[in-house]
Amino acid sequence: MQQMEGEYPANIDIAEGTNCLVCYEDMTRDIAVAYKAKEHSEWALATFCINCIRHLLATQYHRYIKALRTTNCAREQRALLERGPPINIADKNGFPLADKEEVYMLFDIGNGQQLSAKLDGSLVSNPFAVITHHLQRYRVLDADNNMDVQIGEERERLWQELSMFKISGDNEA
Repeated sequence: MQQMEGEYPANIDIAEGTNCLVCYEDMTRDIAVAYKAKEHSEWALATFCINCIRHLLATQYHRYIKALRTTNCAREQRALLERGPPINIADKNGFPLADKEEVYMLFDIGNGQQLSAKLDGSLVSNPFAVITHHLQRYRVLDADNNMDVQIGEERERLWQELSMFKISGDNEA
C-alpha cells in the first residue's frame, strides 16, 4: 500500500526520558502513537503508549454507557447526556492538542499503520441519533426542576427499548 504524503506522520520525535503517562513504560518508537486532533491538524505524539491507547479504545464507550446506566445522580446524568455518547477516543492527558475533544486519527508508529480512533461499540449515523433521542427522554430531573423522578423503572425501560441496538453497560472498564 502506497502512503500518501501528509497522511502519515513523517518525523515524530520522542524526547529522551519520555514515559507513557499511564503505565510509565519508556516511550520508544515501538510503542509510540501519533494522533491528529482534527482532519487538517499536524501529527503529534500521544502521551500514552499503544497498549494503553488500545485499552482506552476497547473500554471508553462502555464506561460511558455503564456510567449512564448506573448513575443515581441527576447532575452526573445531565452532564453525560449533554456530552452525548462518544464516538472516537478522547483524553485530555493522552492527546493534549485535541483540547478535550475526540481525536480524528491515530497512527501506530511501531507497526507503521493507521489505527482507527473509533471506540469499540460506539455508534454513528441513524442509530446514534435514535439512542441520543431515547437517552434525552429519560433524563432524571433533580430538585431544582421541582420534579421527583424514580429513575430505577425509567432506566430499565430505557435499556429494554435500546436492546435492539445491542448496547450494554455491563462491560467492565
